[in-house]
Amino acid sequence: MNVKFEDLISIYDKEVKKNTKNKRKIYRFEMFKMQNLISIYNKLLDDDYKQGKYNIFMIKSPKYRIVMSLDISDKIVNHYVARFILMPKLERYLDFRNVATRKNLGRDFGIKLVKKYLEYYKGKECYVLKLDISKYFYSIDHGVLKEIIKDKFSNLEYKIICNIIDSTNQNYINDSIYKL
Repeated sequence: MNVKFEDLISIYDKEVKKNTKNKRKIYRFEMFKMQNLISIYNKLLDDDYKQGKYNIFMIKSPKYRIVMSLDISDKIVNHYVARFILMPKLERYLDFRNVATRKNLGRDFGIKLVKKYLEYYKGKECYVLKLDISKYFYSIDHGVLKEIIKDKFSNLEYKIICNIIDSTNQNYINDSIYKL
């Protein structure tokens, strides 16, 4: 896998550091920032990356929901995989109206699309379905998902993606979720 160290630095500085709410995690990572980033880099280069455990907890505001948070190193790897492996190879398969977490799309583009469709259907009977599937990712058959994407990636890329997908199939996760 062709990993660039500067990409890891950029992901940490521009995305993970900025968007991590738990500033203690950031502070601990920052104490040894370069060592931590070099460690991530080497694990990716050596095909030795294993995703860590999730910190699972409940938040109550603005609504009740379960949060599964990773440590900073895992967040960096997940952002890296999404940006430099998944998106370049899967973007062409996604519908343009799927705006979540996509570069130059996101919430503002989604709002523009909604306004466009509301204007188009103005005066006509129309229905909108909004839904949230509980534990959606966990209810997907991960074997089927992995089979669908297998031919899109190199062996090393596929291995790291499977590592991330399979990280949610751990007994401690289900036990923690059901206790909340």
